[in-house]
Amino acid sequence: MRHIGTGIVILFVLVSLGIAGLSYLRQNQPQPQATPLELTLTVNPMAHDWMTDAVTAFNQSDARLLDDVSITIILNTTPIEDITVWRGGTWNDNNRPDMWLPSSSLSVNYAGYPFVDANSTALAKTPMIFVASTLAYNAITENGARPMDWDVVQSASLAGTWANFGANSLQGNVNIAFSPPDSTMNGLMVLYSGQAYYNRALTFASATPNPEFLTWFAPIVDSVPNFNTIGDDVATFMLTRGSSVNIGIMPEAQFLNQVDTFIRNRAIVVSYPEYPVVFDFPLVWWDKVNLEANDQATRAQAIQAFVNWLLEPAQQAQLSQYGLRPLTLNITENDELFRKGVDVGIQYTPLIEPSLSEVNKSQASALFSWFAQERTR
Repeated sequence: MRHIGTGIVILFVLVSLGIAGLSYLRQNQPQPQATPLELTLTVNPMAHDWMTDAVTAFNQSDARLLDDVSITIILNTTPIEDITVWRGGTWNDNNRPDMWLPSSSLSVNYAGYPFVDANSTALAKTPMIFVASTLAYNAITENGARPMDWDVVQSASLAGTWANFGANSLQGNVNIAFSPPDSTMNGLMVLYSGQAYYNRALTFASATPNPEFLTWFAPIVDSVPNFNTIGDDVATFMLTRGSSVNIGIMPEAQFLNQVDTFIRNRAIVVSYPEYPVVFDFPLVWWDKVNLEANDQATRAQAIQAFVNWLLEPAQQAQLSQYGLRPLTLNITENDELFRKGVDVGIQYTPLIEPSLSEVNKSQASALFSWFAQERTR
């Protein structure tokens, strides 16, 4: 009996050792490696800082793992203006990125590329705003008695000088700053904003601009000191030129990203146009040529996983750090850049919906031709 008991003990030990050994072998077997999938992305300058950090976070998150695929987003370190893409014929099947994030859905419609889904997903928003020196604001709004909008801006620009306008507190020309409409989407949207106000409508019925609007808007173009030096960042230009620039028209995000400098160096007032023009940052992608159907489907799923991650509340909540607004989350006093701008007119919940929607590309073409003839500097 003693031998039987000993045998049972030995058998138990051997079985235990076998199980432990099998477990060890399993744990130390090489794990199957996920198939790497790299996706390239190029973005508008206004989205570059945001997307630089977002891409880094995504590439370090579990969201990059899709079944047996490991996704890596590669952000082009050089951003690209919307208009450069859709006016310049920048990309072809061989050199275009997998994904493009322009500033506006209008750019997607204008680009004419064979996108997988032209009904692109908007990821963030920022409206166009007026930024005026306090002296200019008081002069053109009669100390706030009138709203600051395109009509009062046009009246001042039509006068040409502040003396002609009757503003004794200001000297020199009425100087206005906005980006060049023929090379930046920011500038083209300024023309759309003025036209929406003039038409009192957020859609344009005609395929081309109203000639009367162009005559009305011409003094505003003539009031810009130098389009060649403004570029796409009006906030920087306005700060660089100091008090000589009285009124800037720019995306809210540009202002908010320099709100500290504005408040420290200039007495200014911010105002939102009655007819909103909003940048919505849609993400679009193309079919990859010469890919098999299964690989094409995997690629589409990977891109959608990236989009879904960017739309998660935790990621949307990061947007305010870059002066951008989430799609559905409310801006509050906890959003630092916006809180800093409240005293000069930034609003947590401005009326920016509905905003300017579809605009036929022929409008843009006609405005380019008109602007080329109208600009003098």
